[in-house]
Amino acid sequence: MRGKKTACYIEDGCSLHLEIYSHMGMLAPVYSTEKAVGIVLGTGNMGERLTDNDSQKSLYLSRDGGLSWRTIRIGHHIYEIGDHGAIIAIAQKNTPTQEIEFTWDEGESWEKLQISDRDIFVENIIIEPNSISQQFMVYGTYAEAYNMNGEDDDDM
Repeated sequence: MRGKKTACYIEDGCSLHLEIYSHMGMLAPVYSTEKAVGIVLGTGNMGERLTDNDSQKSLYLSRDGGLSWRTIRIGHHIYEIGDHGAIIAIAQKNTPTQEIEFTWDEGESWEKLQISDRDIFVENIIIEPNSISQQFMVYGTYAEAYNMNGEDDDDM
């Protein structure tokens, strides 16, 4: 976490817990693709169990099929893998943003890319079914179109 090893061992009652299913799709599930061998992304937390408090969850990345994990970002994110794992794109979820982040080196370094001049709530990042392209489609809702009830009036 933050570039330092975390002392979280099952013998001490600590382990990484990842979301498989979240209520109404609020959090992205554990994700991998057969075209990106070893790359796994997931949202979760470290501790005795998976917490109900979503504000304590982070985005984790494994480059070795789940043997070891790195905290990539604090908070909720949506993600997609492309070009056989050579590129990973992420965006904040449930938070207005104008950019996505991407990595060409399996999460070692990240670059930002502005995708809008207005704040949007990113709903998803998708790629063609084989996950081999370098082109992603990001879709969401303009933040100002979101009304007080959390319903959107104008999809992007």
